[in-house]
Amino acid sequence: MRKFADRCRRFWEGFLNGPRWFSVPSAGKKGRYVSSSLMLFLWIYALLDRFLTPQGRMFGAVYLAVSFYSMILTRSPAVVLFFVLSGVIFFNLITGLLFFPRIRIARKVPSRVSCGSEFRIFYTLFNRSFLPCFDLTADSSLSMRNFKCMDQAVSRMTLMPKQEGTFPRRFKILKRGVYKLPCPLIETGFPFQLFKLSRTAGQVQQIICHPAYTQLRSLRLPDGSAKNNESVNTVSAEGESMDFYGCREYRTGDDPRKIHWVASAKHAQFVVKEFQEEKLSRAALVMDNSLAAGREPVLSMLKKLIQLKPLGGRFDDTLFEAAVSLTASIATSLSENDFVVDIFAAGSEIHHFRTGRNHMTQEAFLDLLASLKPTTGISRFSRITPGEINGIASSGAVYLILLSIDPESEKLYKSLVNTGAPVRVFLITSKGGPAWVETIRADDILNGKAGEL
Repeated sequence: MRKFADRCRRFWEGFLNGPRWFSVPSAGKKGRYVSSSLMLFLWIYALLDRFLTPQGRMFGAVYLAVSFYSMILTRSPAVVLFFVLSGVIFFNLITGLLFFPRIRIARKVPSRVSCGSEFRIFYTLFNRSFLPCFDLTADSSLSMRNFKCMDQAVSRMTLMPKQEGTFPRRFKILKRGVYKLPCPLIETGFPFQLFKLSRTAGQVQQIICHPAYTQLRSLRLPDGSAKNNESVNTVSAEGESMDFYGCREYRTGDDPRKIHWVASAKHAQFVVKEFQEEKLSRAALVMDNSLAAGREPVLSMLKKLIQLKPLGGRFDDTLFEAAVSLTASIATSLSENDFVVDIFAAGSEIHHFRTGRNHMTQEAFLDLLASLKPTTGISRFSRITPGEINGIASSGAVYLILLSIDPESEKLYKSLVNTGAPVRVFLITSKGGPAWVETIRADDILNGKAGEL
């Protein structure tokens, strides 16, 4: 009985996850409701798409209509047409089953790509049959939002018995993120392109799309920084200075050799020694991770009601994507010049990670930015603890990237200024802002026009 219950549970989970060969945007996300009725329609559509070509669907509709009239009007010419169409279907099925593709499939997918850059996916096919395989296509229906195929026509291949062949397909991803590709699907419509005979193999694969960002030609340090007269592309901190600056709390990634044991015992927590050159070579970057919701159109609300999804405002994430791109540009420029950069993404949660020098690699840093998602609400900077604010203020340079100006952002700015931190504030907007911010248009960032800051 328990085995039967486990099988039913696995069957239901597989049903809600959707077909392995078909891209389902909401499948597999824990904690998210999936409508079983909609999933049933999706399964029907996926099966029709897998076994019937577009021509085959039109042919099937005509065949059903002719069959209906031939049963009602037995002496009409529709009876002859019915037998002719039945013969075509029978011949197509027999021939297709005879040349059924017995193919071994291997799909080579790049693990990481850059947003907006064209890349290739390579398919290697091996015909294990003693008969040839005709009109083979790979992932002909692979289509997702912001995941575009750049091929002008679907590539088709014919393999002789025991022959291996490789061909590429060109794609482009228009928005950063983590994309899960369904398992590879090889299919053929031989001989009349009415029915698809297909074979799947392998597992679901993923591609991490890094945000597109601009390599800055120069980046001015904030006013009040000890190096504010120079840009970061002319300043680098080589080695370590022995000029003692002070002590601070231990942070993940700090060198254990710099722990001040006497001060650690006194404060009952790890404390590390900080040197003058280290302070000047550290920077902090705080990014606004919260979007304000706009008014949702009526049609969008009706669509969500039909799909049993929660109602909510509509979000234009252009500003957020520009903020991510700007964050990548500034952090990359600083880390390339031997700065240790602490990044804080402030939203419903505070995400803190560090890059530069011997910390997180550039690739891992861009991986995190690729998976970062915007949140809602305005209480985002209040979640930054006083200890984190002191740590940010102790950096040699602080950059704030804001999506809007409100009392919370003003409070954070004043808190940093009052501690004596050198701060530069960027506001991503097409309008003006207060005197203490520098405004940048989102289009300029996304189009690579913000090369000097």
